Amino acid sequence: MLKSFVHLRFTVILHDLIMTWIAWTLSYVIRFSLSPDSSPLIYFSKEIAAVLLIQGTVAYYFGLYKGLWRFASIPDLWNIVRSALLGTLLIGVFYFFLNRADDVPRSILMIYPILLVLLWGGPRISYRLWKDHRFPGTQERKHVLLIGAGKLCDMFIRNASGNSAYKIIGILDADKKLKGANIRGITIFGGLDRIAEMCEQHEIDLIVISQSNPSADTIRQVVDENPSSDIKIRILPDPDDLAKQSDAITQLKPLTVDDLLGRDKVEMDWSQVADFVRNKSILVTGGGGSIGSELCRQLSRFGVGQLTILDNSEYNLYRIDKELSDGQLLINVHLCDISNKSHLYHIFKQVKPDIVFHAAAYKHVPLLENLGCEAYLNNVVGTQVVADTCDQFAVQKMVLISTDKAVNPYSVMGATKRLAEKYCQYKNTASATDYLIVRFGNVLGSAGSVVPLFQEQIEQGGPVTVTHPEMTRYFMTIQEACQLILQTTTVGEKGSIMVLDMGHPIRIKSLAERMIALSGKHREIEIVYTGLRSGEKLNEQLFYEVEALNHTKHNKIFVVNSELKNVAKLPEYMQQAYLQASQFDAAGLQKTLHRMVPEFNKDQSLELLKKSDNS
Repeated sequence: MLKSFVHLRFTVILHDLIMTWIAWTLSYVIRFSLSPDSSPLIYFSKEIAAVLLIQGTVAYYFGLYKGLWRFASIPDLWNIVRSALLGTLLIGVFYFFLNRADDVPRSILMIYPILLVLLWGGPRISYRLWKDHRFPGTQERKHVLLIGAGKLCDMFIRNASGNSAYKIIGILDADKKLKGANIRGITIFGGLDRIAEMCEQHEIDLIVISQSNPSADTIRQVVDENPSSDIKIRILPDPDDLAKQSDAITQLKPLTVDDLLGRDKVEMDWSQVADFVRNKSILVTGGGGSIGSELCRQLSRFGVGQLTILDNSEYNLYRIDKELSDGQLLINVHLCDISNKSHLYHIFKQVKPDIVFHAAAYKHVPLLENLGCEAYLNNVVGTQVVADTCDQFAVQKMVLISTDKAVNPYSVMGATKRLAEKYCQYKNTASATDYLIVRFGNVLGSAGSVVPLFQEQIEQGGPVTVTHPEMTRYFMTIQEACQLILQTTTVGEKGSIMVLDMGHPIRIKSLAERMIALSGKHREIEIVYTGLRSGEKLNEQLFYEVEALNHTKHNKIFVVNSELKNVAKLPEYMQQAYLQASQFDAAGLQKTLHRMVPEFNKDQSLELLKKSDNS
């Protein structure tokens, strides 16, 4: 192999030296033919050695003998131009000092570099074009359609020109003004509404989204317009995310559910968060769950004094402890039922938390409809015990993780979470602890959520079950939700209900269709509508109509100015409900829940359920 490499380098050097001699000679021929009265052809042999030595040295300096002709490109041509210009300059200087360049017409130094670029660059480009045409590769080239005409598109086309696996058919871009233009010879055919047409006419194998930070609407339109599950969709990472821009083709990414949501990147003031939690004792309830574990991961990066993780699941607790225990952070884990006052008191006395994130909750809506007593004991009594213990130990801040299902609740789960919110608001009136409430919608990938269910059903070959074709939900990623939860600790004021910007609600039917499309199983998997389940709404809300929604310093966090009324008997009713739940008096508990949360509309849920069944 080394012998072949040396032979190849020698051949390139020999070629370039011969082309240098020819360029120098032709310069005189052209000059003489244009001015017959000028000096005849000289220096064919007299000083050619100096020309070859100077030009050869410059060519070596610019790496012309290292590049493979098979992959000759614009950077190689630019190096040839620079080498020719610098070589000409040095040759002119050499002759000037030799004999003040008396025998070298000035026009020679203008003609020579032009000829040299042609004679050096021509064979290289011709060889590559011949190779690309003669040997397109052992496999059939994939027909590629690019979405988005910009820097990334240009980069992909440039890289693809040296890759025998791809043949770029055309470009589509939402900007109608670009129609008919081209990038590196590839035509822009029009807008995204032509995806299906282009795919069918040109037998497209691969659609590549070559836009920087493509919007969710763009991604969804590409998925929706894709006429066949056999056509793969890939996305080109932003140049800042590429390990090497020259490897853009190899770094094509498959679309994910996160891409379908298209959430804008959250801009965080991490310095404020870090300053707030640094060296403090942080306690997270439900720390083994989806939200709680991600909170623990993010908190572990900010130099907290110690992190205490509570969970009633032994396996979840083991898993997060194992994940975080390798670092330098002091971690305490406790297998704990948060409704157990004495156990919680013992833990607080031991770790003396400064900040508490209360993420522990039962959350599965249909399941909890028949387990109202258990839901109350965990979601309400658990929150009450945590809030009271925070007050008892003068904790600086407690953050309650709430849900959009607490607004005008139809379900037991929503009613218990709304009551948890009310109790924290009630505690704020007479406690040194700052009780902060953070309300948001569904998070992608959380345990028991719709996305993992759809993924499992798709992997099993379907069908995918959707409760109702008109059902919508708010979605965000777990990472984004937890980032914003941490940020609320620095922008929220005492007693505030913070609402996270969830964007636009997503229709569950459309989400299922697009997830099936991404899986490449259009024809194989059907969607089956199962009807609404008890406690479910068609559409969720993030705040009440009577609540005033105001901006905060962070553009994705809002604050609700909610006035708490008629709470004088709240502790009395909560005690009554606790006794009913402890005795598993579900009917009595539901009546008491209605007293404490008058907007809890179980009848409306049943009415929706009947309509869904009838349809």
